[in-house]
Amino acid sequence: MFVTALFLSCITATPSSPKDLVFPEYVFSPPIAEEYKESILGEIPVFIAEDKELPLINLVATFRGGKYLDVDVDSGLSAMMASLVRDGGTKSMTAEDVDERFAFLAASASVGGGGTTVTATLNSLSSTFEESFDLFLEMLQSPGFQQSRVDLEKSSLRESMKQRNDFPSGVLSRENRSKMFGDTYVGRSITIDSIDSIGVEDLKESHANIVNPSNLVISISGDFDRDEMLAFLSKKLEGWKFGVESANPPEVISEYVPGIYYVDQDVPQGGVRISVRTFKRGDKDSEAGAVMNHILGGGGFSSRITQKVRSDEGLAYSAGSRFNSGAWSDGVWSAYYESKSPTVALAAKLIFDEIAKIKTTLVEEDELARAKSAIIETFPSSFQSKAGTLGVFVGDELTNRDPLFWQTYRDKISSVTAQDIKNVANRILDPKKMAVVIVGNWGEIKKGDADGRATMADVSAIVGGEITELPLRDPLTLQVVGD
Repeated sequence: MFVTALFLSCITATPSSPKDLVFPEYVFSPPIAEEYKESILGEIPVFIAEDKELPLINLVATFRGGKYLDVDVDSGLSAMMASLVRDGGTKSMTAEDVDERFAFLAASASVGGGGTTVTATLNSLSSTFEESFDLFLEMLQSPGFQQSRVDLEKSSLRESMKQRNDFPSGVLSRENRSKMFGDTYVGRSITIDSIDSIGVEDLKESHANIVNPSNLVISISGDFDRDEMLAFLSKKLEGWKFGVESANPPEVISEYVPGIYYVDQDVPQGGVRISVRTFKRGDKDSEAGAVMNHILGGGGFSSRITQKVRSDEGLAYSAGSRFNSGAWSDGVWSAYYESKSPTVALAAKLIFDEIAKIKTTLVEEDELARAKSAIIETFPSSFQSKAGTLGVFVGDELTNRDPLFWQTYRDKISSVTAQDIKNVANRILDPKKMAVVIVGNWGEIKKGDADGRATMADVSAIVGGEITELPLRDPLTLQVVGD
């Protein structure tokens, strides 16, 4: 009888239409970094969170230091070092034995080097975590840089470099990065000479400079007791010698000449980047820049560039824009698309039309509201897992971001006005300061579309500057082919 009554009650409470469904308001409060932050051995920051959902533990050791510490002749040194910390064995174990031991423990470990950090990750069952961590720590503290694995790494890099000109998108990305950041650690690419010149002693020196507790920030989440884990880490890391702390990455100040640059390749589509430097993170216009970009080209199908170039005109499958403000240097705003050769110029002109429009006409309130709502509603996804949350906090720690930044982020987005959008667009979206980089069949691209709506001469009149050919570079040496 009770079950029947409960069933009838549920039927009675069921809305007659989906329109009548009422959901409680979703309230999300961003986590506070300090609630997850501890310190071990007096100096090493640890971001820690228990997560009992699965019998797993995820640990990430992030070290300050990366590509920016490489000298020109050793470009790629820190990245190679990081890879070989994992793949090159230890002083007491061969690389093959290390691989076999991790497999036996059902644990995975990886180490990678980037522009500003070296990151080592361990994923393990909680039941075998201590054994896995001991092996992981030995790998970090005493890498063997086994010569056979060093040779294998160089061979792999050499084969990868040989393919750098095989895909126009890779050439486009390389040349655009070089144009925006010049011969700096951000704009520079590795060459065969820089890789071949790296020896085991170079790897050891790079390791000593970067992979030590002075540069370390740890994040760990999973199936453990918080206090016990902190005691465990303190005990295991005790005795690891602190070294010299890496300096912060330098500010990248790169002068580039605005204009149109092209690499002539016989391909059916032209790939394009229209780019300009922006400003540093924390700038008063950072949030306005994010909203402006969402409206202009970063908001997917609802954004103006995507609608105009893709949906309305059918000129490109993928078209949009990206915006960032850099942690250490000015960031970049960049529009991108790929189009058939004859319509490359037309798509570019349409994008510059949208740029002019957002600089001269206030966005409508409903469009502004949709953009801000989209950014705010996706905001919680950055914190949807414990490991992801800790990763955000580690990044903030290493880049000196205000620990309370995320507490006010949505309010700052909400406060952006239509006038703010217009102001920031006029501040950074100056076509006369932009570099347009194109990879494609220049003979077809420059003539424009069959209907005569736009040629590259028309685009050049908007951007100014010269139209300059960038000769295809040798994939191994990056020297101009034929020189």
